[in-house]
Amino acid sequence: MSFRLTAIATASACLALLTSCGPTPQLRVNDAVLQLSPVDSNPSVLYFTVRGGPKDNALINVNTASAIRTEMHESAVDPKTGMMTMEPLRRVEVPMDGKVEFKQGGKHVMVWGVNLVARRLGEMKTEFVFANTERIVVTVSVQELDGSDPDEKKALN
Repeated sequence: MSFRLTAIATASACLALLTSCGPTPQLRVNDAVLQLSPVDSNPSVLYFTVRGGPKDNALINVNTASAIRTEMHESAVDPKTGMMTMEPLRRVEVPMDGKVEFKQGGKHVMVWGVNLVARRLGEMKTEFVFANTERIVVTVSVQELDGSDPDEKKALN
């Protein structure tokens, strides 16, 4: 009888432990939006959120076949001058099960030479490359600076 109670108690404890564990966090990229520059020769800007996976990681590159060049940057206010500065980033640490936002006034990706196809479709495939060799391809929404569809896309409708 004692063995049976011990087995039931052990099974109950194991079940409680298993149900208290949530799903394993998964590395992912969400809410990716490219805002087109109003001047074609100037870079556009890409914003998104990276959600960390089961281990610490780092974003090391963002690239797309729909543009000539991409670079990760971070904007910040210089405490000495009070002026906004922008520094290139070689990597961005992504904490385990954490969140890193690329947003206006902070981290972002500058994108030069967005092609006409992406402008017309209002979207482009973009690859996010991580230090653990994981690659995530995301369909990025392409918008005018004010959030509207690109003019070329409107002209097609």
